[in-house]
Formats: sequence, structure tokens, C-alpha cells
Amino acid sequence: MDEYLLFFIIIATVFIVPNLLRKFNVPAITSIMLAGILIGPYGLNILQIDETLKIFSSFGAIFLMFLAGLEVDNETLREEFKNSMVVSLFSLIIPGVGGYFVGKYLGLGFTGSLLYSVIFASHSVGIVYALMDELKMVKTKLGTMMLSATILIDLITLILLSIVIKLSETNAITSDIWMFLISTALYIGGLLLAIPYLSKIIFKNFEKLHIQRIHFVLFIILISILIGEILGLHPIVGAFITGVAVSEALTKEEHDELLNKNLNAIGYGFFIPIFFLVLGMETNVGVIFNLNNLGLVLVTIISAVLLKLTSGLISLRILGYDKMKSFVGSLLTVPKISASLVAASVGRELGIISDDVFVAIVALSIVTAMITPIGVKSIVVKNVDRFLEND
Repeated sequence: MDEYLLFFIIIATVFIVPNLLRKFNVPAITSIMLAGILIGPYGLNILQIDETLKIFSSFGAIFLMFLAGLEVDNETLREEFKNSMVVSLFSLIIPGVGGYFVGKYLGLGFTGSLLYSVIFASHSVGIVYALMDELKMVKTKLGTMMLSATILIDLITLILLSIVIKLSETNAITSDIWMFLISTALYIGGLLLAIPYLSKIIFKNFEKLHIQRIHFVLFIILISILIGEILGLHPIVGAFITGVAVSEALTKEEHDELLNKNLNAIGYGFFIPIFFLVLGMETNVGVIFNLNNLGLVLVTIISAVLLKLTSGLISLRILGYDKMKSFVGSLLTVPKISASLVAASVGRELGIISDDVFVAIVALSIVTAMITPIGVKSIVVKNVDRFLEND
């Protein structure tokens, strides 16, 4: 396909479809994913996923995670850290333990059940952040707490996924796993210490040169990702930590100018919509309707959703949130897409799970990523003042 026609279809899709479906309270991310399903190889087959789209999609995921880190109000994050730890603890333990036993019930081995445990515990920072940003909830206490909890859980589950992969290769906890954990801790600590210091120097020297600031941010993101990849960490981990670290170096005025006038335009104007579009294009909705896998799919979806809703409701009620905010907060823990699909793909490649189980996990990702944002938006829009208050 001609490159100009390719990008015309992409831009037309991400511009027209969300605006059409907004009237029905469908979030932009869900609209774009639905459009991707429609025009992709499992739909009308208008576009194919080539290397160019994959590269742009990868940059979209990186930008999304970086902006999520940059957008977090560090002061509020410190205030809400204990609360986010409570949510994270419940959202990891209850679905994680439940996922392990569901895996055993479905006949998976020890490593396969551990993989199910990781998938059940995982969240989707990309969907949660994009949805809360659209609903203007990021700066609220509930929003900051849920976003930080989601990020922490995604970080932990990505690390746990790396451990499961190493276990599948060695069948034992070896010194390599301990070295991986230590190097990961040093990596995160190093970024949080070094980047704010370097950023303050660079931003001071290039106070009026916005383009050079953007170049520095892109440079530091890529350096962080490259170092993380050497250690075996997923790129989104480095991108998010870099965002938090850069945010620490900015004044409120610099933060708003850098974020709103520059990086948001680059990310949400082009790369991030392509990330969600490609996610949709890669989604084969036909797996949901495969009657041969129906029982496996239903057990996986129902148990994963119920475990997440239960853990979210319990933790948020303990923290004193009312029933409506607790329900919306628990819904925000349900979506699974990137981490679960990565885990499922790796599990199938390593022979940890079968094709049937892989299909069930894909179905879980499709259902939770598509339906949950619609439910959250419909509740928040009807009670907007209640959700945007910061108490």
C-alpha cells in the first residue's frame, strides 16, 4: 500500500471514529481499538500490520507510559502512597492467588499456573491512564491513587513475568533471578536519582530553547529503555520511571508548558492513537465465538473480572471511599491488554500454555479492554462533579 494512503487511512480513522462514537459515551481509546478491529486483518482487511506500524505502535506505548509518569503529581503521589499500596496489595494477592488456582483447575502445570497468576494480577496502565486523562481524573486523589497503584502493579507483574520466564528455563530459583531483582532495584533507583539532577541542568541551560528540551527528553527516554533492555526489562518500565524522574525536575510552569504544548501534542497527536489502533488490528475477536473454547474462555473471563472487582471493592471501602467511587475504582483495575498479551505470547512460545489457553487470555484482554472503559465513562459522566472533587 502507498505510504501516503496508509497514513491518510490512519489519521482519518483516529480523527473521525472517536468523534462519531463520543455521542454514545464510548471512550476514545475504545473507539480507536474498535476501528482497528474493523480495518485490520481480522476485520475488513483494509490495513496490514507491517514493520512501520509496529515501530510507530511501540513508540506510542513508550510515549503513553512516559506521559503517565510525567503527569503524576509527585506531591499527591507521596500523600497517597500508603493508600495506593493498600490497593496494590489487595489487587495483587487476591487475583494472583485466585489466578493460580484457576490455572490449576484448568489443568496447567506449576509454571503455567504462575503465568495465569501474573495475568490475573496485571492491570493496564495504558488504558487506565488514557481513560482518566480523557475524564480529567488524573489530578484527583482517587485518580492519582488508582494510577499509582496501577503502575506499581504493572511494574511488579512485568518483573514477575520475567521471573516466570526464567523459572520455565531453569525450573528453580537461581542466582540469576536474584541478580535480576537486585539489578532492577538499582536501575529504578539510579534513574530516580540521576535523571532529576541531569534534567535540572539541561532545562536551565536551554531555558528558552523548547526544541532542545524535547530532544533531551527523547534522548533520556531512549537511554533508559536501552539500559533496561540489557537488564531484561520491558521498555514501558523505563519509560514510566523516566517520566516520574523528569517530572521531579520541573516547576509547575515548566511541567505544564513541556507537557501540554509539546509532549502531549506529539504523543496524543500521532503515536499513542497508532498504539491503540494496532492493538485493535492485532485483536482476533473471532476467538470469543469459538464454541470449542467457550468453557475455558468463560471460566477465565468471569473469574478474572470477579477477583479484580472483589479486591478493588474491599481495598477502596477499607480506605473510606463511598460505594460509587469504590465501584469505579475497582472497575479501573479490571482492564488487561499489553501485559496479559505479552505474557500469553511468551507463555505460548515457551510451551507453558496451550493454544486453547492462549485464546482464552486473548478473549479476556479483548473483553476487559473494550467494555470496562465504557462502564467507567458512563458512570463518571453522569456524576462528574462528584468524581472531579479532590477530597
